Amino acid sequence: MSDKMFDEEVIILEDEEGNTYEYLIRDFVEVDDKTYVLLTPKDAEDMDEIYVYRCRLSEKDGELYIDALEAIEDDDEYEKVVEALEAEEDWEDEDWEEEDLEEEDWEEGEEE
Repeated sequence: MSDKMFDEEVIILEDEEGNTYEYLIRDFVEVDDKTYVLLTPKDAEDMDEIYVYRCRLSEKDGELYIDALEAIEDDDEYEKVVEALEAEEDWEDEDWEEEDLEEEDWEEGEEE
């Protein structure tokens, strides 16, 4: 990923075949000292379509940047993230179902 700030709210990911996709950054959540990001496709008709990735962040000049996104492959880890989201006040008012939170496999992502 390039050195772009995640607070721009849009991230561009590239799949294994070189296709690019724009996602809105919906939120970040911390679980067991790891950071997770929630993304929604920018052109999604249903804003409840959410993808969850583990992310590595770095700080540069006082700003946080996304260094990498990683798919969550462990079911227990994924369940902990869902539980943390359900516990957050901001997410309580939403009618989130576990199936709304999806995972996608990306070899490498890039941010705009």
